[in-house]
Amino acid sequence: MGNLRWKAPQPPASWNHVRDASTFGNECPQDELSTGQYGGDEDCLTLNIFTSQSPATQPQPVMVFFHGGGNVAGNAHSRPTQLDVPPLANQGVVVVTAQYRLGNLGFLTTPELAREDASSAGAYGLLDMIAALKWVQVNIAAFGGDPARVLLFGQSAGSFDIQMLLAAPPAQGLFSAAGMISGAVPLASQTTWLISASDAAAASAPFVSGMGCSNAANVLACLRGIPVATIVNFGANFARGPGFGTPFLPIDSFAYLQQHGSPVPLMIGSTSEEYTVIRDGPDVIGNIDVAQYMADVHQRFDPVGAGVADQVLALYPAASYDSPYWALVAVDSDYQITCETRGTALASTGASRKPVWRYIFTHRFENDISLNGLRAGHTADLYFIFGNFNPVGPIPNYMPTPAELRFSQSMMGYWTRFAATGDPNGAGAVAWPQYDANTEGMLQLDDTFAAINGYHVPQCTYLETLTQP
Repeated sequence: MGNLRWKAPQPPASWNHVRDASTFGNECPQDELSTGQYGGDEDCLTLNIFTSQSPATQPQPVMVFFHGGGNVAGNAHSRPTQLDVPPLANQGVVVVTAQYRLGNLGFLTTPELAREDASSAGAYGLLDMIAALKWVQVNIAAFGGDPARVLLFGQSAGSFDIQMLLAAPPAQGLFSAAGMISGAVPLASQTTWLISASDAAAASAPFVSGMGCSNAANVLACLRGIPVATIVNFGANFARGPGFGTPFLPIDSFAYLQQHGSPVPLMIGSTSEEYTVIRDGPDVIGNIDVAQYMADVHQRFDPVGAGVADQVLALYPAASYDSPYWALVAVDSDYQITCETRGTALASTGASRKPVWRYIFTHRFENDISLNGLRAGHTADLYFIFGNFNPVGPIPNYMPTPAELRFSQSMMGYWTRFAATGDPNGAGAVAWPQYDANTEGMLQLDDTFAAINGYHVPQCTYLETLTQP
């Protein structure tokens, strides 16, 4: 806020008294996803620490999680991490969730900001994550955590951010393993998610103009004097940072992984029907027929290139799915998330590189018909990783079946072993094969775990060549 707006995070002020940390801190300013209304406070850079209900006898691995929300919304205590102690924290680990600046406050860069500090411009939200990781290194031992064993993981946009941190020099050495859940960034030339720093700065001109600061004698002073609600309500289409080609991110993150692999063991995966929750919900699309399915595919892919839609339809014939609706869900889920996940996993593999462990989550909620109807939608796996089921989406008192409780326990086992050793295997669990470009061996996550070779390989081999929106 004030002169600290659009600057790297500052060390927290110290205190001498006992500080009450029994309630969650402010969420960062945003338009709430549920209401569309402004909420939050710029004084928001806090983190939450969840420890076992039984004191640990030796230092425990640490799992630091960053939430999703498109980098414009969400917070560190939204479901499924919102209970006082997530069951995950009783599995021999310390769980940390942290806030980071969002939207234009977290990811904006302008020519003026780049001149003021090229190492931070557009990367404020990511620098907040790094500040949280540095705090963990210094302080987590006091909470029973082991700073030498820190799993950095995130979901959706939080997963995009993890990929950036894997490639960002300022983040190196702050974590021992990384997890990417339902979010990956393709090569910069194939997406608009990550662009060059100079292009990102140029894209900010409409925002600066909209704030009435274009002709100000001091543009940054003008912007820093704008009420935060005005900035948030203006929209976040201009938040394009950090951009690559800066000290923070010298090259785009996908190219970095292609050239070097991940600096730490990497777990990466997605759900099989991501888009039932993002855009293709049954209440939105309904029971489409084959003609509508074909029309939707053409609408999505004709702008990408001539003949693309026909090739997509050949790879996803409606007759191969339970209905044309589920064919469309498969197309969107693969194109937007699953195939990007595959591409990033493949880019990270190679001889003498850190291991990559890939999964596909296919479980359908068993005890609610509406949740079951979404199949394995976006965020579904988080409930089982954290062990929290109240609420699940819009269902306030979801009661997992005995099989789902066992499934969640097994999921937490894989994740905590990975946090501890960089390898999810052990404790008699179904063997999780290490991912490689030859077999694409991975683990299918459901009530019954199964090692499989590859997933939608012909489809992804084609879709990964296309430009992403």
